[in-house]
Amino acid sequence: MIRSYSLPKKYPFYATFAVVLLYLGSVAHAAPITLEAAFAKVIASHPQLRGFDLQSEVREAELAVATLPPQMSVGVSIENAVGSGDYRSFDASEKTLTLAGLIERGGKREARRAMAAARFDAVGVERSAMQFDVLAETARRYLDLAGWQARQPLLEAELAQRERMADSARQRFTIGAAPQTMALKAEADVAATRAALSASRMSAAVAARRLALMWSDRTGAALEAMPLPASLPALPAFEDFRKALPSAPELTRFATESRIREARLRLAVAGASADVDWELGVRHLAATGDVALIAGARIPLGAPRRAAYEQSIARAERAALEFECESLEGQLDAALLEAWAQANAAAAQVQALESDVLPKLRDAATSAERAYMAGALSYLEWSEVQGSVRSALEAALEAKLDWRRAMIEIQRLTAEPVIAAP
Repeated sequence: MIRSYSLPKKYPFYATFAVVLLYLGSVAHAAPITLEAAFAKVIASHPQLRGFDLQSEVREAELAVATLPPQMSVGVSIENAVGSGDYRSFDASEKTLTLAGLIERGGKREARRAMAAARFDAVGVERSAMQFDVLAETARRYLDLAGWQARQPLLEAELAQRERMADSARQRFTIGAAPQTMALKAEADVAATRAALSASRMSAAVAARRLALMWSDRTGAALEAMPLPASLPALPAFEDFRKALPSAPELTRFATESRIREARLRLAVAGASADVDWELGVRHLAATGDVALIAGARIPLGAPRRAAYEQSIARAERAALEFECESLEGQLDAALLEAWAQANAAAAQVQALESDVLPKLRDAATSAERAYMAGALSYLEWSEVQGSVRSALEAALEAKLDWRRAMIEIQRLTAEPVIAAP
């Protein structure tokens, strides 16, 4: 029984592509690599994912800096020295030692910390989104490899059948029951099928190398995927998929960016309250030898007006982000619908080919072989029927691959595994 479910949060990140793993098969031969193992290699070594660790360090340092209080400074000044007359030396100079600082008003420090925290969280969200994209590409390349491997048994069986047909055509020509043209045509069909099999093996080798490049393996080591299963599971309704759409990585990134712009607005609002520069110190008066206290404060003018412009900019950016998010939701909805429709169409095609078309074509091929042996059918007619069987088998395989490609896209969009095996 196939059912919908949500994966518990404790599972590894790459388990969200469990549907692809489950339906790429579980029967191993020649020590094939599993999709889960491929995911683990990619997560551990993909350069784009490793770069996020450095970004996290940068954002963490920015957050630490944002929580620091305003910096204080110590100053020393000398007046009335190195002049003329009585002020030629330092004897009549006045020396001042000061301590200066800044009083932040309006909650600027808290707003700055909130913005740095949002930027730090954004790195994790960006990494998650990038990881989904990278794993989806890994799943596609893995599926390409599995698909080319699945084509080879079909071509091998076709080659064996074509060789049998060529032997029969040669025998008919030998006894004078058919022209040499048909024997040569049969041998050409054998050569063409053998060439297609060789090209399929080459394509499988290329697909294996493309997969290995996902974890930076450039040695070209041969890889083998798990075999594809024979059947496809039933799909839930579109609304079941759509419920998972709010967790899409693209929308999650918008939520994080919204936090950043909200923090920027808070910082702009806090800027309406002017900060106070203060200074406190002592001055040595050379004329009397006395020491006096000095103090001062400065408040910049025009801070509310400047802050009003910054608030307008921040509010406009936040409003624009809401429209962008709304537009993206519509695009994701359309993409999800297209992938769901593609999966349903592929499943319907597989059902029609395997339950109705292929059984009839196989019976037709068997009947055509008997008719040819009895001299009631020409080689071209027999070959046409055999070609129809091969075309139907390849169409069924391609439809199964299309179904899995659609499921990869659905999981990339929703970030949720929506189908489970029994």
